[in-house]
Amino acid sequence: MNYLKIPFSKISQENRWDIDYHLPPVEIKKYNNAILCKIESCADIIKDNRNPMNEPDKEFIYIDISSIDVTVGMIINPQELIGEEAPSRARKVIKTNDIIISTCRPTRGAIAIVPKELDNQICSTGFSVIRAKPHVDVRYLHFILRSDLVKEQFRKFSTGSSYPAILDSDVKKTIIPLPKLSEQKNIADLVVKATQERNMIIDNANSGWSIKLNHYLDKIKHLTE
Repeated sequence: MNYLKIPFSKISQENRWDIDYHLPPVEIKKYNNAILCKIESCADIIKDNRNPMNEPDKEFIYIDISSIDVTVGMIINPQELIGEEAPSRARKVIKTNDIIISTCRPTRGAIAIVPKELDNQICSTGFSVIRAKPHVDVRYLHFILRSDLVKEQFRKFSTGSSYPAILDSDVKKTIIPLPKLSEQKNIADLVVKATQERNMIIDNANSGWSIKLNHYLDKIKHLTE
């Protein structure tokens, strides 16, 4: 029979009695222990807040969870609002190259890097906002945060059934592989290249599909009874 021995003090401190939470992640075993570290050692949790409703006529851009393309982890559909239209959760200030992590249903991978055009804008309090430290390539960090390794840990940390969620404290203790900076950059460059190739294939496929549909419409124009 398999069993897990856990000090009562740890269970009491973390207030988690489910065994799945305390079992070590399976995916983590695939990586060299020498390069493993917690998020808190490679990024800072950012808690800057601003209430747009204090300036009811001022325009701002708002990013909520629906603004994230979970397939590639990019912000694709932010909302342009004025202060008086601000939802109650529109509070967190984001800066260029921050990473926003959806804390609701975190295993969906709604995680994105903030582009420069969204600098100093507002995201939902449903995100954890982190900022990479100087020895970390933000592109690499974004890539690894969307990996199965991290999703498994987020699942373990989640509480709630209908809308499982994690906290900033859960993000901080998440373990990731962090090789030296030059290796991070190499991997990030490869990921960016692969994403560009993917986008090109999709654009070409959509273009070809559109051409064919127009061709079929032209055929209908020449039909008779």
